[in-house]
Amino acid sequence: MIRHSSLFWHFTYGAVFTALCAFAGLIGLVAYQLEDSMTRQQGELLNLSQTRLLEMLTADVKLAGKRLEFLFEDRVRRVSAIAADPNIVKAIESRNNVAMSELLGPFAELDDIDGIVVLDDKARVIGASSYDSDLVSLGQKLPSLVFFDEIERSLADSLPGESLTYSGVLPKEKSQVFVPGKNVNAVSQVMFVPVYDDFGYVIGGLLAQRWLRETEPMLTNLTEINAFGLAVVYDGDIISRASFDGRISDIERSPENLNITSNGSNVIKCGIPISPISICALLPIEQLTETQNELTRIGTEEEAKLLKRLFLFGLLALVAFAAVAFLISRQITRPLTKITRVLSGIAAGDFENQVVGTERLDEVGDIARSVVSLQRSVKERDALRVRVHEKNSILRSQEAKLREQNVLFDAALNNMSHGLCMFDSKGKLIVSNQRYVELFELDEDTVKPGMTAAEIADVLDVELVETEAPVPSTLSFSLVRTKGATQSTEMVKIRSGRIVLTTRQPLCDGGWVAISEDITERQEARDRLAFLARHDMLTQLPNRIEFKDQLEALLNRQQVQGGEFGILCLDLDEFKTVNDSLGHPIGDELLRQVAERLRELISERELVVRLGGDEFAILTNLPADLYAIDELAQSVIWELSKPFQVADHDIVIGVSVGISVSKGGVVEADELFKQADLALYQAKEDGRNTHRFFEAEMGTAVNERRELITDLRYAITNGELELYFQPQYSLANHTVTGFEALVRWHHPERGMVPPMEFIPLAEDTGLIVPLGEWVLNEACRQAAHWPDHLRVAVNLSPRQLRGHSFGPVLISALTKSDLRADRLELEVTESVLLIESEEILDALHQAKTLGVKISMDDFGTGYSSLSYLRRFPFDKIKIDQSFVRSMAYSDESVSIVKAVIDLAKNLDMTTTAEGVETELLLEMLKDIGCTDAQGYFLGHPMPVSELDELLFECRAAISTAAQ
Repeated sequence: MIRHSSLFWHFTYGAVFTALCAFAGLIGLVAYQLEDSMTRQQGELLNLSQTRLLEMLTADVKLAGKRLEFLFEDRVRRVSAIAADPNIVKAIESRNNVAMSELLGPFAELDDIDGIVVLDDKARVIGASSYDSDLVSLGQKLPSLVFFDEIERSLADSLPGESLTYSGVLPKEKSQVFVPGKNVNAVSQVMFVPVYDDFGYVIGGLLAQRWLRETEPMLTNLTEINAFGLAVVYDGDIISRASFDGRISDIERSPENLNITSNGSNVIKCGIPISPISICALLPIEQLTETQNELTRIGTEEEAKLLKRLFLFGLLALVAFAAVAFLISRQITRPLTKITRVLSGIAAGDFENQVVGTERLDEVGDIARSVVSLQRSVKERDALRVRVHEKNSILRSQEAKLREQNVLFDAALNNMSHGLCMFDSKGKLIVSNQRYVELFELDEDTVKPGMTAAEIADVLDVELVETEAPVPSTLSFSLVRTKGATQSTEMVKIRSGRIVLTTRQPLCDGGWVAISEDITERQEARDRLAFLARHDMLTQLPNRIEFKDQLEALLNRQQVQGGEFGILCLDLDEFKTVNDSLGHPIGDELLRQVAERLRELISERELVVRLGGDEFAILTNLPADLYAIDELAQSVIWELSKPFQVADHDIVIGVSVGISVSKGGVVEADELFKQADLALYQAKEDGRNTHRFFEAEMGTAVNERRELITDLRYAITNGELELYFQPQYSLANHTVTGFEALVRWHHPERGMVPPMEFIPLAEDTGLIVPLGEWVLNEACRQAAHWPDHLRVAVNLSPRQLRGHSFGPVLISALTKSDLRADRLELEVTESVLLIESEEILDALHQAKTLGVKISMDDFGTGYSSLSYLRRFPFDKIKIDQSFVRSMAYSDESVSIVKAVIDLAKNLDMTTTAEGVETELLLEMLKDIGCTDAQGYFLGHPMPVSELDELLFECRAAISTAAQ
């Protein structure tokens, strides 16, 4: 029954009325403050909207500048990629204007570059990407332009890996127009990148120009993404735009508000991220107005929503307050009711009911705490009886589990892949497994618990291989150590030869665990890797690393013991020929047999190594006299000159030996090896298959060779070379049919340098490519002035035919000279086809397609000439002079030459005999059917100035025939 006159209801009614009055006053105050704050916020939001809009436009201006900077940097990278192209480098080295235009034009169009001008290493204009370029005018203007100093500095200071490039954004009057085109604008990007040859020298550079487009795609994409207009301004004019089609007057700013255009149509923000151009970003003024109206509308709506929510929250709070007052009032009577229920539960044997109110300090709390004490005492009495029963059950269960764990532990211990021994702090064995006994090959009952570590060590028959820490002299195994708290490992070898690694891990009680494992396979693999790191895989000989370490050790011993020792550098002669003709598998087997013979030659105190390729070295020991070293070198030459039997091939090679001797004193290992290498070079120069000791003047010869290479490079560039022409005669009517072009070098200090000296140097250094290109161009130019029936023959090197670059060079030579293709004859040796390169065959077929004649030079001196005649349709065979000269006294040579001539006739080819030095040889060749001949008897090689008489005779003969 509810009594409304009780204290409970008086307290509830008073609390609710007080809360209602406070809520009404709070609502009124909040409404007044909200109206005032919304008025102020409306004005601040209007200013903020314009500020945010300007910040967005400022960011757009900066982003547009960054995109332009990326565009400029990307063009510099593209020009650098063009400068690194091998074909561009070759075109610049050859000064070939046509090749430069043909190559640079597509590159410029592909990389969106308006023009590229080629400069030589003196900053002179030598070519351009377009035939329309006025190179002479541009070359005169270039030194006066503002960036010319940067170009000269780049050419002078650039090195491979440290290229000094130039990039600048310049107006038209400061940059000029490099290449006329449709994209010329008020501002352009000017770039310069140096160009290097194969030896790292700066040979010129690419000067590129790209005009700023009236509509840059990169800027257009940006404006489409961010939805704004963009105008690029220079000198009061719009020179580029994106998403904006207005005029310059449409972006002039209002004097009153600098961020609004003067016609009031756009919000504008300008900046100069990249000098000398400025960038202006625009948004229609309607966006600002719409933003301001939207902010005002949002503020009004939010004010109404806030008042509604506040009123609703107040009602909910009032209801919640009334409920709380009701609940608080009930806190007095409800605990007593619950305590009564708990007492009833105790009487019924229920001790789990929770007593409430024990935390209270009033009378209700005292009653609750008394009930809790009663409940606890009765509960403890009953629980004590239950606990005794439960403990008995637990003890029986634990005993069963312990027995099960012991069985599992024994099974795990004896089935481990590692051997295990556990010792206590006194060094006595606690437990060991079956694997430990098997690992050390012991009898079944040899190791038992209670044995000391020393007793176990006595029964182990092992040999210590490696230990991590010192072992006492009386003990041989770490198993016996009982002191110390650090981990240690030992590696031992057992009777069967297998390797066992034992790790000793200390325990916290002073004992330790020793775990042993079989690491035989792992150790063998590690030893194999260590061997491979210091030995050559093919020959199993020590390699360059081992050689260097042994040489350093020998030098250190020499400082203490004295004496002399020697280094012998060996290089196999004709090994490359074997590799190229018989294949690399045969070459590898030959190297293995060479290594085996060298092992048998040296003693145990000497070391033979393979340095790489076909290079070997022998290091003698201390002491070694010069006589013994000389004998060793002669033995090496004699032994390696004997025939090798490799896969049914009898192979005969030779070896050149260079020797340096260390006689004590302070000398570096690298210097000794360098001396031996110089001596090896001298041995090769002296005819190969011999040996030479190092002498001081050998270094001078190497320097002279280096100087000759430098002079040759200069001679090719500066016109010190000259062409001589040797006439070729038809044996049918004794008339001149053409000339063979032969290069000669007039050195300003050395005089006439023989071709046999500088041609091999050009082959070795790669200078044969520009040299051969010059010979081809000059020969075509000279032959163009000869009578139309005369041909010119030009020798080609294999290097010239590689890389798909010979075709453009040949076309350029014929185009510039206006020489008919069928008047040009290219001579190649069998070594060209020996390389078996598709690039070379493609180049020869291309020349053949143009109408150029192809002849095989020095026929019969190679390895498989007949197969080459089948692989390529030659027009002519040139018989080597060694066969021709020996015809006067050798019937075999006559038979060989006749066979070659008959073969050529059957293959519809002509023949030219070289080395005709007597009238007898000429008559013999005519009798056996040779077509043409050349030699000193018919005419020496002569300069152009001496050809007039022969050319006059040819013209006179033509006139007579015409009459």
